[in-house]
Amino acid sequence: MGEIDHYSRLIGDVYELSGDPQQWGILLEGVTRFIDGRVGQLAVFSLKQQRKPTWRVWGHDPQAYKTFLYRHATEDPRLSYILSNPGRVICGEDGVDPDQFRASALFREVVEPMDLEHSLVSYFAQEADVMATVCAMRGRAQGPFGAGEKHKLGLVVPHLRRAFELYALLDEAKAKVGDIAAALDIVDAGIFLVDAEMRVAHVNRAGDAMMKEGDVLLRAGKLAFRDDRSSRQVAGAVALALAAARGEAELPHAEHMEVPRPQSDEGSFRVSLHPLPAATGAARLATRSQIAVVVRAPGRSGADVARRLQTTFRLTPSEAALAAALAVGASLADFAQQRNVALSTARSQLKALYEKTGTGRQGELVARLRESLDLTLV
Repeated sequence: MGEIDHYSRLIGDVYELSGDPQQWGILLEGVTRFIDGRVGQLAVFSLKQQRKPTWRVWGHDPQAYKTFLYRHATEDPRLSYILSNPGRVICGEDGVDPDQFRASALFREVVEPMDLEHSLVSYFAQEADVMATVCAMRGRAQGPFGAGEKHKLGLVVPHLRRAFELYALLDEAKAKVGDIAAALDIVDAGIFLVDAEMRVAHVNRAGDAMMKEGDVLLRAGKLAFRDDRSSRQVAGAVALALAAARGEAELPHAEHMEVPRPQSDEGSFRVSLHPLPAATGAARLATRSQIAVVVRAPGRSGADVARRLQTTFRLTPSEAALAAALAVGASLADFAQQRNVALSTARSQLKALYEKTGTGRQGELVARLRESLDLTLV
């Protein structure tokens, strides 16, 4: 294999294998052979000590090398020179006096017996809390690494840096995804993240329970309901809501639908649709989800609705009572009559609701209240 082919294959391995420490031996062999080394080392650890150090060695007994790392690495007189040259490819021994180095206990007890006198090293740190070193070593017989070998490792190091940063960012994204999924599991409504074709990307815990009961279904990977007419109605509403989110259609308020439950006496589901913002980064829960279909079972009391709205919008008890009545379809006059208050008082409370919910019309207010009830976390 020629050097160009070797280099091309090596760079492919860098991006394919860097994220799996179990494969680092293969990667190290390629790097070490490419620069004519005898032993290779790759170590990655956290700048904030949030992860355990991960390292691999190729070309030497791992246990013997582990002893060197954990007992003697901090004694290495070359270390300060290496750490003062981040991002560069250097010969570790260039930063120390050769006679003093050979007279050190580290050299006599470790370096010389392991025949690893000469080293070619690159150390780099990244914003994604990653610090890594790649090092190739060889013995006195092969002599120090030269300019050609420095150049070769210099061709590889930028790709290693990018690969490790990429995998670190992906790890952070996975952690964020886990947090988002856990938050959705707290919601007492079923949440189904779907695309424009109703293909399901994620279901929270409440939604999973609904599917087990049998009124919400997954057909060929798509969200559906036992009532076929409702399935078609929801799919059509999803298409319209996504068109509205793109500015291609208008909706007077958030879409809410009643979905019958043919085999249940507990009343219909209430379904609402909430288009998701376009993905802007890696921490998207599911890259192909476009809209959240929120399915809520019936049975909440008026007092429960008022309590939820009071907590969400920081309402007074009287304002919360009005908000709860409007959310379930009552008119302002009905509310005033039922509560035995003047219509002017109800209008004042309505004005306060507009201010606290950031709305300006009663239809907009009702949609805002219903959306809040659909996504309440308490």
